[in-house]
Amino acid sequence: MKNSLRKNSSQLFISIIVLSSIIFAAFSVNSSQKGNEEMPKVKKVTQAKLTDDPITFSSELNNRYYFDNNNAYLNLDIQSRDVSNKVIERTPLNISVVIDKSGSMADKNKLTFVKKAVEHIIDELENDDYISIVTYDDDVKVVYESSRIEDKSSLKRIVSSITSGGYTNLSGGMVKGFNQVESTYRRGYVNRVLLLSDGLANRGITDRSEIADMVRDRSRKDGITISTFGVGNDFNENLMADIADYGKGNYYYIKNSLDIPQIFASELKGVRYLTGQDSKIRIKFPAEYLTVNKVFGYPYEVFGDEITIDLKDIFAGQKKTVLIKFDIKKKFTGTINFKSDFEYLNPESNLEKVSKSVSNSLEPASNQSDFDKGFALNVQQNVVVFEANDIMEQALKEADKGNYDQARKKVQEGKDYITSQKSTVPQSPVIERQEKNIDNYNDELKSAEQKSEEEKKEMQKAGKYENYNTRKNND
Repeated sequence: MKNSLRKNSSQLFISIIVLSSIIFAAFSVNSSQKGNEEMPKVKKVTQAKLTDDPITFSSELNNRYYFDNNNAYLNLDIQSRDVSNKVIERTPLNISVVIDKSGSMADKNKLTFVKKAVEHIIDELENDDYISIVTYDDDVKVVYESSRIEDKSSLKRIVSSITSGGYTNLSGGMVKGFNQVESTYRRGYVNRVLLLSDGLANRGITDRSEIADMVRDRSRKDGITISTFGVGNDFNENLMADIADYGKGNYYYIKNSLDIPQIFASELKGVRYLTGQDSKIRIKFPAEYLTVNKVFGYPYEVFGDEITIDLKDIFAGQKKTVLIKFDIKKKFTGTINFKSDFEYLNPESNLEKVSKSVSNSLEPASNQSDFDKGFALNVQQNVVVFEANDIMEQALKEADKGNYDQARKKVQEGKDYITSQKSTVPQSPVIERQEKNIDNYNDELKSAEQKSEEEKKEMQKAGKYENYNTRKNND
């Protein structure tokens, strides 16, 4: 109900209006639901009704002028409302926990800590939540079909009975997790797979690009997201990050198995309050003059003069920054325009579709001085971070191949790039964070040839994880 309460209304009038809105919302049914699924419980606010606009959307070019420059950058910011000081009912969950129980999970008590993490999840679930549990080694098994929990103690006993086995059919476990979530899919719920692995996929589909394509297709078709948890130093971090990126979830590197319960708790806490679902950005750009060089931070698709970035779920307090780098392929004399559309379903208003549009213009500068004055420094700070982050990614790839001298050159290129920008771009915490990441990795690279294989794996995973979190605005 969208009626606002006037400040000078009587307390009785306020009570009647609030009570009426709750009753009305409780009996409303969205006809576009899949099948005969139940709607989530209406979120209740104990202090005041939240605004009808939980997410803000803005865009800005790094420079509003063109003057013989080869590139232009368009920055898009999505900021979700923080509800930490509000008392509202959290979003219900429909999750599948997919557990690697291959033989290596017996090492360092990894499987024991996974069980503790799952027990924590079980304790946190409420009556309207759905959970399924899938295990995989050579075989894939659904040890608990997706449903609401009737007996938490009984489910914990099922989890406790899981034992380690053979090889790692990661793709099979992942697909079964998707299928379980799909079987009890609910719009307005967080529909998510939580996939854990400590080793390399060596059964089922093992090709990284093929698995990533599977995830992208399932996420696009079913609206189900997936987060990945890599434990130790033997899993494929590139694959796990790809799955999370194309599955619109989060990726975690868990160096110490002791941290498994804490990391799972962090993921569960992060998805408690859904502010936007099925969110998507579309950008129309002047394809006659520009080509898309790169979209930093998120997978994307380009069709003609339109870029599509599918974000899926957005949660309370989240900030998502997307930076698009365009190459200027043809000079222009008049003004050219960008139009960015953002749409999502608002869980606070029975999944009503919300659409927002913003526009930006790029125009020729008459001289170098005007161009120099046209920079938006806040966007240029993001340009520095993302470009340095990309250089760091190149260094990490060279080190993956054992080309440590080339990796050191790339790291130095990243350091030099940030230094070159300091005279014109003010420092920011995120620039300082990226610079620290580069410095830390540079220190590790100095002795790369002398490191053991285990130390090299840890160096790579830690470096990639820090770079990933900076790119995603993760703490």
